[in-house]
Amino acid sequence: MVASKTTVGKTLGLAITFILTATIAIVAAFIIKGLLTPPPEPEEPEPVPEIEPAPAIPNAVSFQPVIDNFVNSTSGNRSVIIYDIERDEIAGEYNISEPYNTASLYKLFVVYEGYRRLENGAWDPNAKVGYTGNTILECLDRAIRESHSPCAESLWAMIGHAELDAIIKNDFQITNSNISNLLSNVSDILSIMKIFYNHTEITNETYLARMKDSFLNQPVTTYDWRRGLPSGFSRANVYNKVGWDFNPSINNWNIYHDAAIIEFPEENRHFIVVVMTNRVSHLKIKEFGTNLENYYYSTI
Repeated sequence: MVASKTTVGKTLGLAITFILTATIAIVAAFIIKGLLTPPPEPEEPEPVPEIEPAPAIPNAVSFQPVIDNFVNSTSGNRSVIIYDIERDEIAGEYNISEPYNTASLYKLFVVYEGYRRLENGAWDPNAKVGYTGNTILECLDRAIRESHSPCAESLWAMIGHAELDAIIKNDFQITNSNISNLLSNVSDILSIMKIFYNHTEITNETYLARMKDSFLNQPVTTYDWRRGLPSGFSRANVYNKVGWDFNPSINNWNIYHDAAIIEFPEENRHFIVVVMTNRVSHLKIKEFGTNLENYYYSTI
């Protein structure tokens, strides 16, 4: 039987109506879902890194009056230089190019190069050093803490005298010293003390802690290593290396040198002080230290 046109039309109309109704229902469902679903949380913006302000540059301190007083109250040869670490400037000086016999200050150059060799693996810290009975690390410590000459001389021989001279000139960029002949001046000793302070080539925490402590804690052995500049300070931390030669026939020092990093911890201020002298009593250098500290606190 063939359906009539009317029947086909009705059937087609119903189908279309059904499809439209279903489509509307689906669309409505999506709309309702969209209305009922909460919007997504907004993404957190990337945090903006905080930029710490540069530390304020402290006020300048000129120690020139204290240096002038030291020079005018002593005889003999004397040279002084004081460097302000935070301000990166000289804070006073006198006779800075005068060459001196280094006495034990040569050990500064030997020891820093020794720590460099530990850091880069060229030396084994536990290897024995010649006839000293000490390891390399122990000798580097004792050469500063006790000014132990057998350790320092053995380490120097291990490096080589000519080799160390070349390192001082080319690597350290210190050009007016001849350590093989034990000659230097306060400007060059200042330079090696700045290298110790910055220690850019030495990052091993064990080595750094030992190095720092050897300059600060120096118990009396046969000698009092801190009888000069360090003993003049009462509030500052004094990281010091001494060099001397006593002449009993004149009951005075042929040589008395101090090279020190002075730390005023309350203000976080640091200075390097180098004093090199011939025939000047260590008591005058102690007094100079006291006057430096008193003057510093009078200016802040």
